[in-house]
Amino acid sequence: MNATWSDRWQAEIERRLGEGVELEFTLGQFAQAVEAADADGALQAFLDGLVSASIALRRDVYRCPMGPCARVLPAGMANTVCPFCLADYQQEGVAPEVEPGYRLLGESSRDIRWVIVIHGMNSRAKWQEAFSWEIANRLSYSAPVLIYKYGWATIDVFARWLHERLARRLGERMRIAIEQAQKSRLPTRPDIIAHSFGTLLLSRVLESPEFADLKFGRIITAASIVRPDFDWDRLIEQGRVEAVLNHVGGRDRAVPWAQYAIPGAGPGGTVGYLAASALNVRADHYGHSGFFIPENLGVAISRHGVWQAFLTRPLAHFRPQGAFVPGPHWRPAPLLLRLGTRALAYGVFWVLAPFSWLRRRLDP
Repeated sequence: MNATWSDRWQAEIERRLGEGVELEFTLGQFAQAVEAADADGALQAFLDGLVSASIALRRDVYRCPMGPCARVLPAGMANTVCPFCLADYQQEGVAPEVEPGYRLLGESSRDIRWVIVIHGMNSRAKWQEAFSWEIANRLSYSAPVLIYKYGWATIDVFARWLHERLARRLGERMRIAIEQAQKSRLPTRPDIIAHSFGTLLLSRVLESPEFADLKFGRIITAASIVRPDFDWDRLIEQGRVEAVLNHVGGRDRAVPWAQYAIPGAGPGGTVGYLAASALNVRADHYGHSGFFIPENLGVAISRHGVWQAFLTRPLAHFRPQGAFVPGPHWRPAPLLLRLGTRALAYGVFWVLAPFSWLRRRLDP
């Protein structure tokens, strides 16, 4: 067997397993994909080797012997009449041709059925509309995007009780959206994309017993201020969350300071998540909002972009560029230091509260 050809065949198998596409094929179809001859004995030996290695199953198929048709016949049917060209094989004096067929033992790709996007603090989050537009234009099917806006959040981030109120509103809106999705025959598990303070609100919803009935698909957190030791493993094991990707900005200067001013926050968006089931990916040149610059957002949800791949591909073979494993231990900043900075922040909260209220009245 020519090593160059076998490498090419192996690369094609790895592509299909990685993308979760074209997992079922005949010898002829695979030969055409890799530009080999159908009668290449080495190619069939290679594919049969996958069967021996428990990477694939062999399922021989029947093909119509009539030249103009030559289509693969549906499995489970009596192979006496072709359902496509209607040729009666007994009358024609022919029999269906047997061709080796294979099924790779991998997970199929998934569709992005619908998504909830949650913005960060002190932002109009125009990226949410841009994301919705990009998704609508890049997918060959309809995928509704729920753009959740909780309004301006500035000094609110300093007060835990305001977090709880905002998180409760988010959870209630999610429940309504999931109920509406069910009525529209959409899956009841939306995928989630959250940024900055939106990641903290999402974590509050996931921790709240009030919303323990809500279940989600795949979650992307960008510039996360969730604690690195947040228990994603438990949520995934319980079936509350399918998977989580934590996208970290290598030049993010905001996330490391979140724990000093925002109660319950942590540097998940720089340290990474410690949970074994979480996937951490670092974009070295991104700042706090670099993920949502139009060109970066377009790349992330392009066909081979990291967000598109995470939301659609089988995760068993998903190893994106920039993936990293954080250190096994993380400790929050000293308690006294955090209490001191938060007391200062809370004082700022009460001084600026009237101005924040007025801003909301004038520009909700």
